[in-house]
Amino acid sequence: MTRTAKERQDIRNWSEQLSAQAESGQLEPIEGSRTYRGENAPAMQDDDLLAIFQGRPREELRQPAKKTWRIRTTEELDAWAAAGAKEEQINTSALVRKAVAEYLGHHHRTAQPA
Repeated sequence: MTRTAKERQDIRNWSEQLSAQAESGQLEPIEGSRTYRGENAPAMQDDDLLAIFQGRPREELRQPAKKTWRIRTTEELDAWAAAGAKEEQINTSALVRKAVAEYLGHHHRTAQPA
């Protein structure tokens, strides 16, 4: 996606305003949300954000059918996935998407749809 100079500047301005609000304590977490990064953790980079949202359907596309997987797992695997997601500072869904894509890329590359 290519952005115009004005769009890039608008994003920078919005980001600076949001940062100022966060640093002054004006932003309140959404009730029930979880934060995995510590207060002194380095700022998230583009790659961090891409890892979080990779494979996640874009809200504005309004796809008629979104795929939601429901899987059964053991307590041990659930805890392992939660710990791995926390370590990577992503949510469990992002970790599962990343893991499945990596597995398929290594074991079933020829089966990838066009």
